[in-house]
Amino acid sequence: MKIRTFIATASLVASGSLMAVTGSAQAALYTTCVGDGGAVTVSNDLVVPAGKSCTLTGTKVKGTVTVEAGADLVAAGATFNGTVTVKENAYLDLTDTTVKGALTTDSAFGTHLEKSSLKAVDATKGFVYAVDSTLAGNVRTEAGELYVSGSTLSGSLTGEGNQYSDVYDTTVKGALTVDGNTLGGVFCASEVYGAATYTGNADNLQIGGEGLLGSCAGASYFGGDLKITDNTANAVLDNSIVRGGLTATGNNPVLVVGELARIRGAVTGETAAAGASFSRSAREAAPQDRGAALAAKADERAAAARADADAAGDSGL
Repeated sequence: MKIRTFIATASLVASGSLMAVTGSAQAALYTTCVGDGGAVTVSNDLVVPAGKSCTLTGTKVKGTVTVEAGADLVAAGATFNGTVTVKENAYLDLTDTTVKGALTTDSAFGTHLEKSSLKAVDATKGFVYAVDSTLAGNVRTEAGELYVSGSTLSGSLTGEGNQYSDVYDTTVKGALTVDGNTLGGVFCASEVYGAATYTGNADNLQIGGEGLLGSCAGASYFGGDLKITDNTANAVLDNSIVRGGLTATGNNPVLVVGELARIRGAVTGETAAAGASFSRSAREAAPQDRGAALAAKADERAAAARADADAAGDSGL
């Protein structure tokens, strides 16, 4: 019986796409992807090897997915039943894809999610660019770039120590935290139903309405308390309904509150009204939607990944 098991495992290794890693108890098998993969089912874990590129179309992976250092995975219409891990300088691009486990990145180049469904997202460094997606768990990014548009989040959204955290036309059912972002953040035509906190941010904060980052069409809604504290950013709150209280302490300069802001609860701290000169400069400011720059960065990496995968040919999944 032991001889038959050994021969079967050796045969799998020889096939090239299925690898065996022997442990003390049993062999753990995974499938590697280099090149183009189609509408097949991978019954175990999938790995994109370091520095390689894989494209998947209509593929189902029953196990986990790992994108090794410097690798690229571009998937459309795929289903991943397990977790997805993206490693240093690696890239993940998902369109119309479902991820049933958590997504974790560590010093990745970035992650582009479009019209996709995921659970929790935990990203350190790199960018997270989510458009028209559904995120069923908590989303947390650190020391990177965060841009969410047209999406629904069932949990909380946290941008900590990022360059910026921008939210457009999005619903956040949990809490929103933007902490220590060097280029501030935007909250535009969006809703958050938990507590919202902006603290320790620099540069500019545009929270609803028009601001120093340009025009924002559509009102925003805060279902709980809103805290804007200890920021050195030029912070503006406008065209928003805040059902809870507003705390605005420790800000330098002080928080500017526009005439279209409606605060239902108590206001604590110091605020300033938007003057005519500010309103005029806000209207005349050139829009600086940072999503365009992220889209270009994602498109460039994805195009290179597709070219590398095409050159490698059929992945043999």
